[in-house]
Amino acid sequence: MLNCLHRMKSNTIYEVLLKPKSVELQRSLNRQAHKTSLYEIPNLILRRGQSFDISITFDRTFSEADDEIVLRFVTGRQPMQSKNTVIPVTKVRNLQQGEWGYQITSTEDKKVSLKICTGSSCVVGRYTVYIDTVHRNNEKREEKYRYTHPDDIFIIFNPWCSADTVFLEDENEREEYILNETGRIWMGTVGKFSVRPWNFAQFDDVCLMAALAMLEKSELADSARGDPLLVVRAVSGVINNNEHDGGILVGNYSGKYDDGVAPYAWNGSSAILEEYLKKRKGVKYGQCWTFAAVATTALRALGIPTRCVTNFISAHDSDFSTQIDNFWSPDNKPRKRLNDTIWDFHVWNESWFKRPDLPDGYDGWQAFDPTPQECNEGVFTCGPASVKAIKQGKLYLGFDTRFLFAEVNGDRIHWTIDSEGNMEAIAEEKSIVGRFLSTKAVNTISREDVTNSYRYAEGTSELEEAIKLAKKLCARKEVKIVSPSADDIEFSYNGSVQKNGDIDVEVKMKNIGKESRVVDIYITAIATKYTAVPSNDLKDSLAASVLEPGAENETKLSLKASDYISSIDTDSHVNIYIIANVKETNQKYICREIIRCERPNLELKTEGNATVGKPFDVIVKLVNTLSIPLTGGYINLEGPGMQKVSAVKIKKPINPNEEIRETIQIKPRRAGRREIIANFHCKQLCDVTGVTEVEISGEPNKS
Repeated sequence: MLNCLHRMKSNTIYEVLLKPKSVELQRSLNRQAHKTSLYEIPNLILRRGQSFDISITFDRTFSEADDEIVLRFVTGRQPMQSKNTVIPVTKVRNLQQGEWGYQITSTEDKKVSLKICTGSSCVVGRYTVYIDTVHRNNEKREEKYRYTHPDDIFIIFNPWCSADTVFLEDENEREEYILNETGRIWMGTVGKFSVRPWNFAQFDDVCLMAALAMLEKSELADSARGDPLLVVRAVSGVINNNEHDGGILVGNYSGKYDDGVAPYAWNGSSAILEEYLKKRKGVKYGQCWTFAAVATTALRALGIPTRCVTNFISAHDSDFSTQIDNFWSPDNKPRKRLNDTIWDFHVWNESWFKRPDLPDGYDGWQAFDPTPQECNEGVFTCGPASVKAIKQGKLYLGFDTRFLFAEVNGDRIHWTIDSEGNMEAIAEEKSIVGRFLSTKAVNTISREDVTNSYRYAEGTSELEEAIKLAKKLCARKEVKIVSPSADDIEFSYNGSVQKNGDIDVEVKMKNIGKESRVVDIYITAIATKYTAVPSNDLKDSLAASVLEPGAENETKLSLKASDYISSIDTDSHVNIYIIANVKETNQKYICREIIRCERPNLELKTEGNATVGKPFDVIVKLVNTLSIPLTGGYINLEGPGMQKVSAVKIKKPINPNEEIRETIQIKPRRAGRREIIANFHCKQLCDVTGVTEVEISGEPNKS
């Protein structure tokens, strides 16, 4: 009788629908296992191709014999199973890494625990999770119920998963190119590098949402968002705002930034992306390094290993079909406005992923440039191109390889041009571009030179073959240079800038021939942007020298800091143009050198204990090393996982050799070791930066 009653009771229970009462996503444990604990978004964030655990509590006891569970992961604007934006996940006998499926790990009365694995090539983005239950009653009828989880989950790329196309084998590199929240961007000039610390802040609450908003803006099809090649190209295409297709950040190289934030005033990506999400229009203003930094933030947030790369002496707006041209008037004056642009430096990006669209051997670092050069398929974008293909001169492999090849390979031809437009090629500088390609080294703040990844060594047969192939592919024609009748004057240049900002330039000449020579030499100092766009002439010197055999002479030009710093834009520097002509032989000496004045040191020091949720003091110290006062100064301070701090205005001029100290409070949101980054800028100077590290105690916010 008791057995009969028990059977009746069981039948009564199992005849009803199976309804989830609660679902525990085990956010804390899963986020830790997927290395997503640092994301400030509280939702479950998973790296694709990796398993995770959940538990479901039903309204009755679960029966494996009569009950079935199907999980559905749904993403996109028009979800469809045929487009892989609706994924039904069923029970499997054995979980395979990188393949969808789940196993029941335990059942305890009404509670069922599952281990679920996502696909290693699945679409990345925001998912809604449905739990479908099917109960088969004694009459073999199916009773179905659908539960919708109230919280979305996020699935991103996984460089820890060998089946993912972004897999990166070295753990130190994964730590650097995915998890490191701060970095260094190289700027300045050859011979005088400057380093810009940057707060990538990819785990700040706005950054993942902004990265997904970029994919929406790019109109990349939902089903294509599992391919890192297409995701990188889409993100690159929407970073820079322009009249043609809009974007995240408005480019400005004019030196006039009153209606926005000057590019040099930003310390990190989070503030830029936060403003974009609020206003949904281009943020003012950015330049190449800010575009590259924001791209790094967005792609690291999505799980793609990414870094910034700086190319010193970088050709721009060139596809290698023609040489780089500089022009001079017949009276030896530079025709600056006609010149092709060679930037002092240019920053682009590399992301790491496989290239199944290319022949074998071109996986790994892929270069792309968020600073637009060419409109491709209706969008201003450049890349990704295999770095190996760039090195080999294989311009036909990948996206826009010819542009990236031209940025690191090129000859400069100097022409004279008369009033009627007639030109004569007078000199050639071979292999002038592509120097000291730089990125932050793994686990240090040092510079890693990656030039050999982009170019074969100068003078090698491999470089000769790569350039020969590239020229063939772009139908480039050689230019004939007028040769001098003799080459018997030795020229040497020496230029220096003192710590106080004063500039001294000297050109020495020596006649090593057997005949007398007359040398005309012209030196001019011009205020110039790092993009090589000139703004105003500062000072020039014109001299003629008669050099007997064995004789030496020199021509000098000097500039006091007080003569030029206040008359140029904050982010301009001085370019020296030199041209000398030997009358009897038509021998030419042409030189263009960049001079940047020394930046003062910005020292940072923290005081007191740093604890989550409590402000602490950062003391910022600056000594004015220039010979002129610094006016209109501001200090900006930030760090990853820190509350935003308003810029601090320096109310009075900072006189020569004067020291200032400012105490700024900042409040951390997350525990751990963090870098705090500061920059100072004023009417006379920018790119004055400082960094300090702080250990923040206290438990981070739990999801």
